[in-house]
Amino acid sequence: MSDYKKIAEEALKKAKLGIVGKKRLDETVVYPDGLSERMHPQLEDDLANGYHSLGKHPVFPHGDETSFEQKIMGQRFSEVTKRYKRAYDVDSVNNQEVIKGMMPLVYETMGLEAKHKKALEKLAVEMIREEYDMGEDVVEIHAELTPTINMVGTKKNPKPMAVEMQFKNHDEVVNANEEVYKRRFLNAMTQGAAKKCNHMFHMADDELTDLDPRLMNKYSKMMASADYMYYIIPKMESAVNGGVVRVQFPTKSNPKAVIHAQAMVLPVLIHELVKGVMELLSAHGLPKNKKVGEFVINKADFLAAEPWDMRMGPALWERFTDLIEPDDFNLKHHIYSELAALPVREFNIKMREIMAGTKEGKKVIKDIVSDVKKGLQEDEFNEAMGDIGKKSKKPTNKPKNTDNGSFDFKDLMGGDSTESDDGFDFDDLLT
Repeated sequence: MSDYKKIAEEALKKAKLGIVGKKRLDETVVYPDGLSERMHPQLEDDLANGYHSLGKHPVFPHGDETSFEQKIMGQRFSEVTKRYKRAYDVDSVNNQEVIKGMMPLVYETMGLEAKHKKALEKLAVEMIREEYDMGEDVVEIHAELTPTINMVGTKKNPKPMAVEMQFKNHDEVVNANEEVYKRRFLNAMTQGAAKKCNHMFHMADDELTDLDPRLMNKYSKMMASADYMYYIIPKMESAVNGGVVRVQFPTKSNPKAVIHAQAMVLPVLIHELVKGVMELLSAHGLPKNKKVGEFVINKADFLAAEPWDMRMGPALWERFTDLIEPDDFNLKHHIYSELAALPVREFNIKMREIMAGTKEGKKVIKDIVSDVKKGLQEDEFNEAMGDIGKKSKKPTNKPKNTDNGSFDFKDLMGGDSTESDDGFDFDDLLT
């Protein structure tokens, strides 16, 4: 925990000097009226200058005197501040108390969970399967609550890697770099979806209360503090790892994907599981050429980007889900996958409309929903016709996905295999 202690001490030092949480006359982030709390000035400056992992992204709508990311960051900061105040029942946030209280709260929560690990692990898996309508025949899930997070085997580099590659022509260079931007955006969406879901424990209030009535309160405070800290500590790259996920992608020989997640506490375990599901969906958006795929992964997937993905991702994910009709919300993973699979320039155009919340953006979502529903209806018809032809045969116990929102890698991943003619293998790149 020494890395966390170092970060906490530095943050506390700045807080005592009045650097953290002090209102500035030249601030450009759009804060809601009545909000006295402020994110760290360094983050405000980085946003103003585009010095972040999504800076000058082609998907972002054009702003006026303030940029798109400055606006959504102000909204997101307001959201996490209000959640913190509700969790702790306070009228204002003391940054020093947030930082000092975080790790003791984590240890207390781990102590309460210790007697219920298996039940909590099972609950996390059940919640994810229900959220994504994901059967055991499609994805195998391993979820573990543990104080020791094993980072062996994760391939992310601290910063973007310099990649030597011989391109055919300049257009291929431009396209490859556009693919890097696309992958960066999908990574932020992945973290955003996970952040939005790590409060899913509220949906299991009765189950958690039966295990230990104190858990809900601990989870609410802990996750409210964790969310808030990303906005008052500018350097989070070396913070203690509270969880990790590894994904094995389906292949011709093994059509079932596998998600392995570890975390110290239940909300983080849920977060990591959602990241695993989103990684499976986002992989559909990688270039099909193996060499270009390696170039994109090395440039786009790096640890220093993750804090910004955590800060901005939830607002980006919310912009996407806000355009989905409530009756179609169970199809969100299908819609996301279809968008991710678009050619990069078409992706940029359509996602920009979605981020801007325009009528055209709503039409983009509506058209995808229509196509998805049509495809699912055809699958159900074909399955029903197949069942008719098999009536005389001995029935099997193989489970079926009959719900319109069911999770099917044959549809989501673009065929029976994630390997292309060029030998592209997601496991080689992403494990």
